[in-house]
Amino acid sequence: MQKFRRVFEGIAKAGQSTDLNDFYTELFITERVSREVNKEHEVRLIETASRKPAKEETPIKLEDIFKPLPGQDQPSRTIMTTGVAGIGKTILTHKFTLDWAEGKSNQDIHFTLPFTFRELNLLKVKKFSLVELLHHFFIQTKGIRRYDLFQVVFILDGLDECRLPLDFKNNPIWTDVSKSTSVDVLLTNLIRGDLLPSARIWITTRPAAANQIPAECVDMVTEVRGFTDPQKEEYFRKRFREETLASTIISHIKTSRSLHIMCHIPRVQQYGVEVTLDPDTAHPQLILSDDGKQVHDGGVGKELPDNPKRFTRHLNVLMRQSFSSGRFYFEVQVKDKTTWWLGVARESVSRKELFTSRTPENGFWTLYLLKDKLVFNDNPDVRLPVRAELQKVGVFVDYDAGLVSFYDVEARAHIYSATGCTFSEPLYPFFCPGSHDGGRNSTPLIISPVNQTD
Repeated sequence: MQKFRRVFEGIAKAGQSTDLNDFYTELFITERVSREVNKEHEVRLIETASRKPAKEETPIKLEDIFKPLPGQDQPSRTIMTTGVAGIGKTILTHKFTLDWAEGKSNQDIHFTLPFTFRELNLLKVKKFSLVELLHHFFIQTKGIRRYDLFQVVFILDGLDECRLPLDFKNNPIWTDVSKSTSVDVLLTNLIRGDLLPSARIWITTRPAAANQIPAECVDMVTEVRGFTDPQKEEYFRKRFREETLASTIISHIKTSRSLHIMCHIPRVQQYGVEVTLDPDTAHPQLILSDDGKQVHDGGVGKELPDNPKRFTRHLNVLMRQSFSSGRFYFEVQVKDKTTWWLGVARESVSRKELFTSRTPENGFWTLYLLKDKLVFNDNPDVRLPVRAELQKVGVFVDYDAGLVSFYDVEARAHIYSATGCTFSEPLYPFFCPGSHDGGRNSTPLIISPVNQTD
């Protein structure tokens, strides 16, 4: 149970784990009426949820999640819990498992078997029987073959990270726990109740992935809303034992919209990646540092061999690294510059033609600064409040969710998010440092190391 007792807040660093029981604060969980996918940006989902009066909804305690709700005769077999990234879904599964193992709750359950879809993805091409799969992950169960004689709970954490097909429509019905097949067939049959129907199933996911499971296979959908205001105070008083410090932090958070939101969501810095400029893509006027971390306009074109990757009509450059799934984040120093573009671009963007703007329609998702104007390039452009002292910009991409977000790193503030994006090919971090402008814009754009310790 050490895996569930010792957890990391923020970035995992050796020797800095925390006992879950020391800081765990109950989250607000409620039954969700609709399973319709909400494509609104997750920051706005948080703000909407925080404005809903808690008294209008019946909260569900973690220890009661498998107990019948008022008006129900039987507990739900299959439960799905949704919530935005970082809201605490995985922590909930750890706390449920830990409390069960320590004899604090749900002692009618004989086995709690926690899986993550990240782990299951690695077994995509392998074949197991259900019994073999359980023995593979939980060696303590190797003497058991009749799981139907016990009350078993399967926890399937992180459906949004699932890379298995979950082909409920075409997968064969599978009822024999001792017969081998693909992990995908095991999961679909376990979830819909054909395989080990006596088991209870708890699935966690971000909202956008919830529809991967057919509605008829899920008995109840719950939603993690994060902390209510009293729960926020409780958390910070547990986290900071010195009373004056805790009170100061709580007071400051109450006056800041951005910090209020950050009480719900994780720091994007945890997805920080190492990126370097690709000289083969750089316009001939651009000067790149030897370490591939800085770029500016030299004002004069160099004689360089042309290649299909090189931009020849605009002062653009891509990174060497590309991303086709998951989440990534990088930071760029923009201090003392009067003009720049930065963001991400599709692999197929035009390298040799003139185009009017760096918009999603043209394969770019970019933030643009021109002196006192800050814009997200779109059709039409989205004009944003000018941020004095904007020194460093963070760019966060969730490829699978179709999200590109920009942050003011120094102010720890969200600038803008493009949501509902459709990505079907590799994305590359993208820079345009702007023209030299007679020396007025000669300062380079600088890729900064992501600070993962604050």
